[in-house]
Amino acid sequence: MIAKRAFFFFLLLASGFVSRSSWAQVTVKGQVSDSTGALIPGVPIHFTRLGGSFTEQAVSDKGGQFRLADIRPGRYMLTTEAHDGFAAFSKIVEVGEAAPPLILIELAVASITQETSADASDRQLSTDPSDNHDQVVASGDMLAHVPVLDQNYIAALTPFLDQAGIATSGASIIVDGVEMKGTGVSASAIQEARINNDPYSVETNVPGKGRIEIMTKPGTPTLHGKFNFGFRDSAVDATTYFATVKPQEQKRIYEGSITGPVFHLPRTMFLVSGTRQEDDLQAIVHAIDPSGPIDQNVPTPIRDTEVAVRATYDFTPMHRASFQYNVSDVITRNQGVGGLVEAQSGVNAQAREDDIIFNDRMILGPTLLNQLMFMLEKDHNPTRSVLEAPKIVIDGSATFGGAQADILNTENNMKFNDTVSWSHGRHYFKFGVNVPNVSRRAWEDHSNELGTFSFSSVQNYDASAPSPYAFTQQQGPGRSVFWWVEFGAFAQDQIKLSSNLQLSAGIRYDWQTYFPSARDVAPRVSLVYSPGGRSTVLRAGAGLYYDRSGALPIADLTRYNGVILRSYTILNPGYPNPLPSGESLSNLPTNLDELERASHMPMTLHYSAAIEHAIQKNATLSATYRGMAGEDLFRSRDVNAPLPPSYITVPNPQLGFVRQIEFEGRQLQNALDLTLEGKIDRWFSGVAQYTWSHTNNDTGGIAWFPANQYDNSGEYSRANFDQHHRFNLLGTFNEGHWVNLGLAVNLYSGTPYTETSGADTYNIGLSNARPAGVARNTLQSGGYADVDARWARDVYFTHKKSDADPHMSISLDSFNLPNRVNYSSYVGNIQSAFFGMPTTALPARRLQLTVGFTF
Repeated sequence: MIAKRAFFFFLLLASGFVSRSSWAQVTVKGQVSDSTGALIPGVPIHFTRLGGSFTEQAVSDKGGQFRLADIRPGRYMLTTEAHDGFAAFSKIVEVGEAAPPLILIELAVASITQETSADASDRQLSTDPSDNHDQVVASGDMLAHVPVLDQNYIAALTPFLDQAGIATSGASIIVDGVEMKGTGVSASAIQEARINNDPYSVETNVPGKGRIEIMTKPGTPTLHGKFNFGFRDSAVDATTYFATVKPQEQKRIYEGSITGPVFHLPRTMFLVSGTRQEDDLQAIVHAIDPSGPIDQNVPTPIRDTEVAVRATYDFTPMHRASFQYNVSDVITRNQGVGGLVEAQSGVNAQAREDDIIFNDRMILGPTLLNQLMFMLEKDHNPTRSVLEAPKIVIDGSATFGGAQADILNTENNMKFNDTVSWSHGRHYFKFGVNVPNVSRRAWEDHSNELGTFSFSSVQNYDASAPSPYAFTQQQGPGRSVFWWVEFGAFAQDQIKLSSNLQLSAGIRYDWQTYFPSARDVAPRVSLVYSPGGRSTVLRAGAGLYYDRSGALPIADLTRYNGVILRSYTILNPGYPNPLPSGESLSNLPTNLDELERASHMPMTLHYSAAIEHAIQKNATLSATYRGMAGEDLFRSRDVNAPLPPSYITVPNPQLGFVRQIEFEGRQLQNALDLTLEGKIDRWFSGVAQYTWSHTNNDTGGIAWFPANQYDNSGEYSRANFDQHHRFNLLGTFNEGHWVNLGLAVNLYSGTPYTETSGADTYNIGLSNARPAGVARNTLQSGGYADVDARWARDVYFTHKKSDADPHMSISLDSFNLPNRVNYSSYVGNIQSAFFGMPTTALPARRLQLTVGFTF
């Protein structure tokens, strides 16, 4: 009760019920950089009060920072003149009784920008295709003032993605123009993150709602640093649902970054960032096996160490290059345990990644810019089962025995990007190449060598004569090596048709090994029009996107060929000896993985129309309709399944289960986004977005199988990820005052799941058969609601109170502040005692203290 009252008290204060002094004077701070994030010194800043004669001036220092002291509340025009090859810049700034957020000035190369002049009387919206206001933009300063669990900025922004736009290989994470598995740098070294930036850009093969673009902080000519320590302990946490005994957990985070000049090397700067996370968590098992209900806590510790070192050298003011080395080492124990999976079925794993990145930016003239990025990556990922024993799976009830997951995979990869930007008259051209993967992958697969028994119910296992419906096992040398190459080329022209009308048209081509096609050409177009005084902007666009498979399906095609790995499936086997005495697995037909002949990769057409309106001087409300139609989507099917109507005789008795990766799925989505972003009055800064959507499809992805391999009826239904209502908010209230609040709010309706019969009706060794007349995804899971809050305070050691001055930061976070139970992992097997019920729940309320030091 006390926590709830405090929470509402904070909201009331943040909403403007605290009196403010009208005569207050504040300090306005900002930073000047170019389009790559490189900080620019020596830029004159003019700060003029609108409707008055007051003008304040400043010059950016060696770190690109500037400071304007004793500024009274009001509306100001901030301008810079053309400087050292960069175009002029102007922006309206609203100053209240509290200092505005750090002003980020990004200067474009002269003539390599579309003109977006501002009128002093109203906030004007840009007609640039990449300035759409249904995108999510989070600066590093904002992310430092909102609650972010474990400093995982990617996870904090992921709720704003759209599952329908995410590729088969997962969400695309682009860091400084390079597609990566993570951010590469620690949290304090991130300058900005964006989602849905220019949704129809041809520079990537993923739509805007399927990618996160991150810009890291460049080196600075003066020494700056930031160090943080975060601590969380279950002693002050609530107890998570399904835990009969409160888990003993603790989290320790050591994070920081430092940047500055390299002594005795002129025009050379460095950046060092790192994080060490020591996570002593516990997983909660809630299952039922022949011994009865199982409720236990299992330790699942994680040790995560990441370090990045970068050196940047300015050959000239127009030519900058950087060299960076990243290392990430994550060690996990007992992973995979929780819910229906018991402790003995966990795995111990390590994920080690080493990266070398070279980045070169060269301004070749007043209208020509070239950006080159080259990356080498080496991965080493061993996984070992906790217990060496056969695996037992009782569908919808429990998993115990060994995990049978002993695999070592390694990767040696090269990435390459080169983008040329050229401005000529009304045209702004971009063209280049993306090579996200030229990789050699090796797999040492010794998984499932002891075999897996599958039971449809506890009763079938606990009977006097246990009767599994399937037994699978694999043998063979297990080592496979393959090359995986992905290539993309693009060209785009942004045309300024008039002062308030811009057209962007481009084309992209994508190619990858194992799925080659000369037809995978993706045209994209967008149009932006601003009627009247640019307080309102209309946008429309459409484009084709081709999916990518990721590495795992290719590894499956190379391993499961009947030689490297010989996989066997026995239906209705004996237990514990699946074969009759004297019988050998090698006499049985082997399973195979194969690829359907395809004309092109899975293709999706995305289209949208939006209206944006400036509701206040620094706030915009937008409404965006989005549609998506997908065809030839990935799915899998057993093409050697027993034939109807008896489902007993297979087409080819010489083969077992033959998984064919096919291009037969379809999907349709309609969605409406309502987005409010910017600074609302003087009390809120951030973004809030409500989405209504409805997505139907007849496939669950590349590893999904239909219930009946010869009949797809009943499969077209709600998508697995379909949520009709989603609301996400990320922002700060009353920032800069003692009474302040950072909030992350996520409210979602439930997703569907499928009712299954618990019987292998079609004799293929799978448990996805449904009762007669039941379609896919007809059951409904519960909704999700989460509110995270942060209180933060900066303590300065000087009177200047500038971000560059030494100061200490203290913050207190509460994750799942209302302590709501959010269930997950619902069981659809009608033979399970858990039918229609969840078996896991997300963590209850947790508190975290963070102390930081900045200089």
